[in-house]
Amino acid sequence: MSRTFFSTLGSLAFVLVAAAAAPAQEQIAIKGGKIIPVSSPPIDGGVVLIRDAKITAVGKDVAIPADYRVIDATGKVVLPGFIEAHSSRGMDQTNERNNNVPFLSVLDAIDPGQEYFEDCRRNGVTTVAIVPGNDTMIGGQAAIIKTAGTYVEQMIVKRQAGIKISLRPTTGRSRMSHLASLRKELDAARDLVNEERSKTKAAALEKKPEPKPAEKEKNKIANADDPVQQPGADDNPDPNQAGLQDVPVRREALVKLLKGEVPAFMYCDASLDVPQAIKLTKEYGLKTVLVLGQHCYKAAKQVAASHLPVILEPTLIFWESDPRTGEDRKIILPKVYREAGVPVTFEVTGIAAGNLARAPELPPTLGTNYLWFQAATAMKYGVPEAEAIEAITLRPAKQLGMDALIGSIEKGKDADLVILTGEPLKITTWVDTTLVRGKVVYERSKDRKLQHLLQTSPQTTSK
Repeated sequence: MSRTFFSTLGSLAFVLVAAAAAPAQEQIAIKGGKIIPVSSPPIDGGVVLIRDAKITAVGKDVAIPADYRVIDATGKVVLPGFIEAHSSRGMDQTNERNNNVPFLSVLDAIDPGQEYFEDCRRNGVTTVAIVPGNDTMIGGQAAIIKTAGTYVEQMIVKRQAGIKISLRPTTGRSRMSHLASLRKELDAARDLVNEERSKTKAAALEKKPEPKPAEKEKNKIANADDPVQQPGADDNPDPNQAGLQDVPVRREALVKLLKGEVPAFMYCDASLDVPQAIKLTKEYGLKTVLVLGQHCYKAAKQVAASHLPVILEPTLIFWESDPRTGEDRKIILPKVYREAGVPVTFEVTGIAAGNLARAPELPPTLGTNYLWFQAATAMKYGVPEAEAIEAITLRPAKQLGMDALIGSIEKGKDADLVILTGEPLKITTWVDTTLVRGKVVYERSKDRKLQHLLQTSPQTTSK
């Protein structure tokens, strides 16, 4: 036989071996459960088909291909994976102690091996926006990640997802000096943006009209023997444009912020910070997401009028004394904001909610460690169940600008799903299975830590 034949045969064998070695993407069908897509009415006894990490079909009478792995969700509830739109956990340190570090990224500090991510999967949280903590002025860049992955690169959904700005003065500073420093940085970045726009506009005005084809040929012949004129010189960029990208590293991220390319996660510690946050948003044209401390409820009407998205700190219910009468009153934040017409989302407990120096401010209950508990608390005090579920799924997805990929069960979206043992937001309901990008990343029946905690056997926990 010819050498060509053996060469072709060898190439074919290599292709077959490589194809066999490549990991096949699992194809999954979830059937029989109550599906709550969030973006549309619930489907009893529905089917969700998953292929190549995406949802390919969802409905009542969806045919299941023979080669799909079937997960029987009969008697259970299927929801989109929960989304936390603001968290400073999962990093080796929640806060960057320097006041002005917009060029830093949380991606350099995320540790996929932290128990935080295991807890997220156990509690049905599939996507998190990791954001620098609140003890800063300009704390750095946020990132949106999935909660499953061996390496950070495997978890990334969006690298530059926003910049943290905190209006709470750092230790030893007044609010006046804190705001003055913040404005100084924003003004400098705005000057760079205006300079760039002016140069771009000037270059456009100076640009000569494109010559006609006959003139192009004539110019080409005339310049053929010119030793100074180099071929393609007409295509070189305007020399005035050469320095446009030479932006100081420290302010490059702020330039993107002022151009509206990334949002600002703006933390307000007290109610008096809210008007300042709204003013900064309008003055600098920022895309702002308000992260509100518990006492910001006093400015709820201003928040409503701003129409800015809102994330509440973990403490949703607390008592405070009226300074004039001394009377104690119970403050229920989900109720206050709903009555003011402010749609909210939640974050959960962790050092990120404050810091070690502010330990007394941390929430007093274990329940605030769970997004479902925050949503259930809101429902307890008058928020409809559908709205409470939306507050931990589709609404945070919209706040992050990621609702085309996550937040609801729809064809074409990421296959991030959570299967519950019963009705959502009930204390007796457990997360049974969690899927991230179409892969099962948590199963309650195999959760040894949970079994040990409850001191039960695998047979009991699988009920």
